[in-house]
Amino acid sequence: MRPAHGTLRLTRTASLAAACTGLAWGGHNLWAEVPASAGGFAAATAVLFPVLWFFTRSMRGFGDILAVMATVQVALHLVLQGSVDPAFGADAGHAGHGFLAHTLGFAPGMLLAHLWAALLASALLAHGEAALWFLAALFARALPPLLVPRLAFGAAAPARSPTRSAAPSPAPLSAHRPRGPPGSHPSAL
Repeated sequence: MRPAHGTLRLTRTASLAAACTGLAWGGHNLWAEVPASAGGFAAATAVLFPVLWFFTRSMRGFGDILAVMATVQVALHLVLQGSVDPAFGADAGHAGHGFLAHTLGFAPGMLLAHLWAALLASALLAHGEAALWFLAALFARALPPLLVPRLAFGAAAPARSPTRSAAPSPAPLSAHRPRGPPGSHPSAL
């Protein structure tokens, strides 16, 4: 793995982990009587990071991503629930909802919040990166050719002759390629 590719993957995975945890944290806090702490957010992100590091090595379908994200929501919920100040009680906000509420802290509203977080995070993971690269390609095309450095994505800068004034060929906009920035794969050149 090239160093630039590793840094890009690390940054992408950290950003996705923070965004997906943010969805779970927001939904959790919406239904919790006592909101999870910022430390709980950091701990939940640390739990999600290795899962996404392994799982986002290649593009996956929405169903595969949803299955993993729904399963991970249980762990995220438990980490967020555990980050509540013990002075408020272990089962605060979950009284009267039965076995799941008392053992795992899953009240019906909390289940719904984490299922929505799983759906939104799955959509983000399945389509968010493709949309981001599509917007980046549109932005790159809108700039004059001299302002868009080709070195930004690890490709060698082409030698330009003073007489050649043709615009560079546009990058493909298809999301069905291996992971990575536009122009870093032989099929994109």
